[in-house]
Amino acid sequence: MPQTYRVRYSLKPSGHHHGGADVRTADIQADLDHIPEGLPPGAYIMYVEDLTADRNVHWTRWPKSYRPGFGE
Repeated sequence: MPQTYRVRYSLKPSGHHHGGADVRTADIQADLDHIPEGLPPGAYIMYVEDLTADRNVHWTRWPKSYRPGFGE
């Protein structure tokens, strides 16, 4: 059974200032590797919370292409 994750993301690319108005939140029920499929194209993941386990997800567990520093 997939878990539910709360994802905070921005549509601005990595390295840009992300102000409060830029940050959006989505609750996604999927396996961790499939979170990006539930987000708009180009979304920059800022924070992932596992709502099923009631804990934060460390960035090293995020889908590889969304980890900070990937491709830089």
